[in-house]
Order: sequence, then structure tokens, then C-alpha cells
Amino acid sequence: MRRRTVVCGMLLASATLVFVSACSHEEMRVERETTTQMASPTPAVRPAPAVIVRQSPPPREEFQAPPPSPSHTWVPGYWTWESNTWVWVSGRWERPPERAVTWVPGQWVQRGAEWIWRAGHWQ
Repeated sequence: MRRRTVVCGMLLASATLVFVSACSHEEMRVERETTTQMASPTPAVRPAPAVIVRQSPPPREEFQAPPPSPSHTWVPGYWTWESNTWVWVSGRWERPPERAVTWVPGQWVQRGAEWIWRAGHWQ
């Protein structure tokens, strides 16, 4: 009888551990999805088009410094929406993750009265 109780206890503990592990894995997956959906000051992170604003982004000209090396690619700056105001995120030189990729700049796309952010990405 005691052996059966120990075995049942071990099975229950194992099942609990598997359940907690699965929940933790699910939590991490959701966190990653949330992270990729948030607007980020780093264009290499893929923010999803979840940012919707009812004001057009202001015009902006950007100074582009000389590249640090021939292998660097210019990643232009962009406007982001934070605390009900536009905030400029400066462009920068970045090394592509692979040789044959190019940077597709992020952009704000107007849909009716709303502006929707489409993130920049390597392609």
C-alpha cells in the first residue's frame, strides 16, 4: 500500500512538473510574441503592425554619417509613437545578418483616418 502511495505521489509530482513546464513554455512563447508586437527603438526587432495612431508622422530629414566599413548598411531612422507624441528614433549603420540581404525600411501607412506602423526588416 505504501509503495502504491509513493508511486502515485511520484506520478502526481511528475505530472505537475510537466504541467508547470508546459505553462512556462507557453508563457515564454506569449512573451516573445508580445515582444515582437511592441514598437521598439531597434528596427532589427520585428514590431508587428499593432501600433495605430490617428495623427500623421511629422516630416523629418536625417543626416547620414559615412559608413564605418563597406560591409555596413544604412538603417534609416523612423518616427515611433510613445506617450501620445511622436518620438524620433535615429538611423544607424548596421551589418546585415547575411551577405545577400537588404534592409526594407519601416513605414507608417495611412488607412483612412489611421496610421499603421509596418516595421523595417532584413530581406
